[in-house]
Amino acid sequence: MHGTSPGLPHLDHVTHRWVDVKGLHMHIAEAGSGDPLLLLHGFPQHWWQWRGLIPRLAEHYRVIAVDQRGFGWTDAPAHGYTASKLVEDVVQLMATLDISRARFLTHDWGAIVGQLIAMERPDLVEALVVTGAPDVHIRPTARIVGLVPKLWHAFVLAIPVVGPRLQRNRRFMRHLFKAFEPEGGVSEEDIRLYQARMEQPERTRAGSSLYRGTILPAFLAIIFGAYAKRSFTVPTLVLIGAMEPSRDLQEMGHRPGRGGNVTAEIIPGEGHFLIDHQPDLIADRALRFFAQN
Repeated sequence: MHGTSPGLPHLDHVTHRWVDVKGLHMHIAEAGSGDPLLLLHGFPQHWWQWRGLIPRLAEHYRVIAVDQRGFGWTDAPAHGYTASKLVEDVVQLMATLDISRARFLTHDWGAIVGQLIAMERPDLVEALVVTGAPDVHIRPTARIVGLVPKLWHAFVLAIPVVGPRLQRNRRFMRHLFKAFEPEGGVSEEDIRLYQARMEQPERTRAGSSLYRGTILPAFLAIIFGAYAKRSFTVPTLVLIGAMEPSRDLQEMGHRPGRGGNVTAEIIPGEGHFLIDHQPDLIADRALRFFAQN
């Protein structure tokens, strides 16, 4: 189903449609033509996160910016926020769109989903770029304990009732966007745009469920090395801002070397929302990497 929806921001040369994925109406924003490139956003964002990259990427690929379950203009059902279900959503979306293989550019929890797809269904993934999240295959050291206080918000957002209420608090949400960022990171206008969707009760519940069902379990799995011994053959580029906690996690760990094909780069002077702050830099890195893979 093509069309528009109230509050949907405009971006030139981008079309919007809603795809029925096993009863979940998923919103996707599309541009360009050629080989498919799927974009998976982070928290608390949606397809608009990619606005600065889509024009460049669409010169080379068929770009599909996905609003994942509970976010943006996709349905926000009460359940289904486990990692396995979120992976299934994307895999089924690809099947519905008749895409047998794609490149992925991902951010934050979208990067967790992207890496899990690459592990579980490498036949679907040509190459993967991860931003704002570590390589899940790292094996952290005991120093990881010092990182926990920096991630206090994740534990609070996971609490039923409390988490949804905080997501409706504009001061708190603004703090999330500014805490690990350089000056001029995410603009106030864009923060208001993201906040407008997150003020809907079903979406604040979805955000809290996401932290309980996927983000915190994935963080704990990384801490205990649950993914460290799993074979990982998909070419992967990890881009992390020097100012964000994921940098600490990435640098604490080391890869055990079982079929890994991962390159990591720390971006000086950048924070968690480097997609918003440095779209040209990320587009350059991603396009070069995809051209080689």
